[in-house]
Amino acid sequence: MLRLDIFGLLLSLFLLGPRQWRWSLAAAGVALAATILTFLVLRVEVTAYTMGGVFTQVELGGGRLGNLALGLAGPFACYAVARLKAGRPMGEAGWLRQLLPWSRLENPLAGTFAKYALLAAVFNIIQAFK
Repeated sequence: MLRLDIFGLLLSLFLLGPRQWRWSLAAAGVALAATILTFLVLRVEVTAYTMGGVFTQVELGGGRLGNLALGLAGPFACYAVARLKAGRPMGEAGWLRQLLPWSRLENPLAGTFAKYALLAAVFNIIQAFK
């Protein structure tokens, strides 16, 4: 079953920065496409997939490790896009100075994709071991 979590998407837009809402939606789209392509390539039986931006959840019939591995496909793809766009996605300022939603990013596309990857990966790890 495929579900859409509007509240999760809106909260993701806030966490990633309201100024970069276009890049936030693009990052969510890249993560969705990467996760679905991973499902198709590996021929995985999916119980439920909730698309909620950073708060995306994958539920499989198997165990926690499978959920974690497939849940990290989207964040990995987003970080790969950020690294391809810029060698250092957060630029010279570093992660800590640009992680806050109201921070001005040196490279908005790469920074937003990298923040999406970090926040989504942390959420997936928390969900897997909850």
